[in-house]
Amino acid sequence: MARLSHVRVFTDLNLNGKNPMRAQPRVGDWGPEKVPSTRFKKWQRVLVPIIAVLLAVGVFFLGRMFYLALTETQAVALLVGSHL
Repeated sequence: MARLSHVRVFTDLNLNGKNPMRAQPRVGDWGPEKVPSTRFKKWQRVLVPIIAVLLAVGVFFLGRMFYLALTETQAVALLVGSHL
């Protein structure tokens, strides 16, 4: 129980700590400037995986289109050559 008396109720709100000044964001009247908001960060956590999956699917279908375009000409050439 003696250990609990030494625990702080509130944490230190200075999140910059010992970082150099060039690494700290500018602080305006209502908080840091040019720092993404929490709402924007939450949207990013949702959007980034969705965009990554869409890009992967797009690259897959682009590769499939090229593969079919290249192999279809060979298949047509084989069919035309076998009917002669």
